[in-house]
Amino acid sequence: MPITADAMFRTRDAIANAMLVALQGAIPDLYVGDDGVVRIMYEIEAAQLENAFLANQLLLQDIWPQTASSAALRLHGQTYAQPFKLGEKAEGELTFSGEGGTVIDPGTEVAADPGNSLEPIVFITKEIGTIPDPGDALAPTVAVNATAGTLNGTYEYRVTFLTAAGEGPVGDLSAPVQPTNQQVNLTVIPIGGPGTTGRKIYRRRNGIDPFKLVTTINDNVATTYTDNIADASLTTAPPETDTAHRITVDAIAKLVGQEGNVVPGAIAMLIDVPSGVTSVINLAAFLDGENPESIEQFRARLLAYIRMPRTGSPTDLKYWAETVNGVEEATVFNNDNLGTPQNGHATIRISGPAGAIPDAETIAETQALLELKDLINVTLHVTTFTQVTQAVTVDVTTDAEHTIGEVTPSVNDAINDYINSIPVNGTIYRSGIIDAIFGLDGVDDVTISVPATNVTATATQKFIPGTVTIT
Repeated sequence: MPITADAMFRTRDAIANAMLVALQGAIPDLYVGDDGVVRIMYEIEAAQLENAFLANQLLLQDIWPQTASSAALRLHGQTYAQPFKLGEKAEGELTFSGEGGTVIDPGTEVAADPGNSLEPIVFITKEIGTIPDPGDALAPTVAVNATAGTLNGTYEYRVTFLTAAGEGPVGDLSAPVQPTNQQVNLTVIPIGGPGTTGRKIYRRRNGIDPFKLVTTINDNVATTYTDNIADASLTTAPPETDTAHRITVDAIAKLVGQEGNVVPGAIAMLIDVPSGVTSVINLAAFLDGENPESIEQFRARLLAYIRMPRTGSPTDLKYWAETVNGVEEATVFNNDNLGTPQNGHATIRISGPAGAIPDAETIAETQALLELKDLINVTLHVTTFTQVTQAVTVDVTTDAEHTIGEVTPSVNDAINDYINSIPVNGTIYRSGIIDAIFGLDGVDDVTISVPATNVTATATQKFIPGTVTIT
């Protein structure tokens, strides 16, 4: 809080002047000019006294939650068992590609580029993983089986290795074999290296047809196979991309905050990785990142707690639920048993940062906290919601200094933030969308075509942003 000159605080000049006035009252003819020894001594002393006044002022302000500094306010929170919410780190999975046998250690760093010359968003691995090393598939040995069969022509075979992550490139070409309405025996089918979970056998006919999948061997043991599959039944071609040399490991954002909640495919920068790693990607979004509370948000929450008697009202349930890390907003439905009207029950539907569905751990933590309040004769149900996607189409008029491309990012963010702020069972107002956009830098006017009217979610639904079209 800012320090102001009031009854408690005195500035150095005010202290020095008051002391000189008092001294002149006792010694009227005393010289107190700017170059006088008396003034210089009093100004030095006044500087020390100013520090004492400042310390007293800070102490007074720290006594009250309304004016307490950050450190003191956290102590007030501890007094009432209301900790400051430090935020959460986003979590997800990273898929590394590279040389077989490369070890991915915990603490390996990669990043997402947020664009606009901003600093990369760094993520670190939480566990060890080793990229599978199946090796290169050698050619199987092939020979005609005299038994009558469906194969007729010249056939060649190739093998691929499978891992938990995918399929490797096709291996060496076998010698040709020429059955005439017969079958083909494959022997010495190659065995893959570490991480191999199975193999696939492909063949082609007469040297010109494309290779097609004959069979999948779901182990890394068998070395023989008899082929009698009709040509017309083969449809699947071998992969064009090697997906076998990959490993997926758990990872977490390096810093707390919602910026770690990145979309699938956003993480592609290699920061501090083993030399054998060639690429990284997040195939799914990273979730559950939450910004730390601002000091003023914490102050407001703490004052609300102190001022309101905790009786178990819907307001209390909402407040308690929102103290849990990972809970951005809670909506309370009285006399409700998970959507069914029932006296003596209350359903609390919680949402996470940016409208995300909280994970099972956050739901359980919220349930446990509310049950500790020991609300007599009330059965509490903590759950989430069904996401409902809402598309928005707006026509934006820019000022003379901006283009539509320049304002699109801020308009898109404003729309997403507004929709994410709508609670469970809430209403998206067209006027709310306009209010969120109007006044942004570069925006002169805005009209909305989608949604055509205000839209309201049900008691089990929460809106999330869909496709945003800005013209």
